[in-house]
Amino acid sequence: MLTLKLALRTLVRRKGRMILIGSLVAFGTFLIVFGSIFASSAKIASRASIIDNFTGDFIVYAAKAKDLPSPFAFNTPLPRIKDSDAVQRALAALPEVEAWAPYAQNYGLIQAEHKGKKVDLPFIFYAVEPARYLSVFGQAREDKGGFFGLGRGTVGVAQRGIMISGYQNQQYLKNFGFQLEAGQAITLLGITEGGVNTTRSSLVGVFDPTHYTSVFNYINFMDAQTYSDLYDYSGVAALPDAFNAGLEAANGDESAIFGLASDPGLGSLDLSTLKAESLSGATMIAVRLKDHGKVDKVMASLALDQDLGIKVARWDAASGFYAQIAAGLQAFIYVATALIFLVVALIFMNTIIINVTERTAEIGTMRAIGGDKSFIRGIFVVEALSLNVAAALVGMLAAVAALSAFAKGGVPLPDLVSQFLIGGGPLQLQVSALPFALALAVVVSVSILATIYPVSVATSVTPLSAMNER
Repeated sequence: MLTLKLALRTLVRRKGRMILIGSLVAFGTFLIVFGSIFASSAKIASRASIIDNFTGDFIVYAAKAKDLPSPFAFNTPLPRIKDSDAVQRALAALPEVEAWAPYAQNYGLIQAEHKGKKVDLPFIFYAVEPARYLSVFGQAREDKGGFFGLGRGTVGVAQRGIMISGYQNQQYLKNFGFQLEAGQAITLLGITEGGVNTTRSSLVGVFDPTHYTSVFNYINFMDAQTYSDLYDYSGVAALPDAFNAGLEAANGDESAIFGLASDPGLGSLDLSTLKAESLSGATMIAVRLKDHGKVDKVMASLALDQDLGIKVARWDAASGFYAQIAAGLQAFIYVATALIFLVVALIFMNTIIINVTERTAEIGTMRAIGGDKSFIRGIFVVEALSLNVAAALVGMLAAVAALSAFAKGGVPLPDLVSQFLIGGGPLQLQVSALPFALALAVVVSVSILATIYPVSVATSVTPLSAMNER
């Protein structure tokens, strides 16, 4: 109790300097709390935004693919997943899986008539099954008029055709002198190894993306059935067992394929009995989980089935450079906050050292009248803790006030930063108790460390010599 009284008396007597020290501590505490909450909120929002817009929790893709999946792989699309139906059945059997969406990335041409002439308009697109795509990414899409005619919750029947972004349509106006209209009949041209395929289609609608406009302004959509027609993804429902056996043998030995020509089973194959079947052109399947924390477990479980012929990639590996940019921005925030607080802490420690050094004579007097080193050290530690904990509480209150001010509308960010970090818009802060506890622990630790060393130096001076410094 005596130690506390002496400490408080000193604080009152030296209030000018104590206010300076307290202000530094309060400012540093504010930085730790607000900076930590800002950085952690950016990390959470970035992950959620990438999962909601690009990848789901993870991406399934073909085992023979040489590159990782990416939101931007249009020039070198991934190979087609060999048996998309089998993969989807495997996903349906996993209780952790909420939804999945097969899709492919490609580019082609839209042929439209303008003033009696046919004009070829370039476009890149995602080929999707509209209802399944909405089941994974629906919360991120807010298309006027619905997505391929589907309302919220995938209500209705999906229309066949394409959807283009409003920005893309503006580019057509700028470069070709006209825009496309919803419902307009068009011809789609797809580039294949055998040449150019065409199919008649229509423009279902025009959309304006609400997230990642720097990406989705340039990405359009085509329904999977139209995509299958355009690129001739078709086959037969089943082949005779003897024919399948011959194909299996040919797979094991390339020379065996030449023996198929003399196979009587091949010669007697009745083509009229075969039933045509559309095949999936999907190169990726985005998977959304009920619990994001189980992504590694589900990926490992799915990868064990070698017969599926697939690989899996987590959302951060499959997001292209967006996860890296977000991680870099988060690291910058943490480093900047840490550096600023370090400067504050160094100024604070230097002020404490000066304060203790100036009171060497006072320390000598207390030693001369019987005060031992631990008693004197206790006075200075209690003094520092009383001041700094009080200042830390002030800093925390200031942080709470700032957090409350941004609670409703979020923290506004520069548009470029916002687009790369969270897909656009203000950052919604996710408040937790951890940054407050961290700030208090840092303040207490710095207070003790900043006090113990200079007090130890001061108490090492003999009482007589210390008193002679008056």
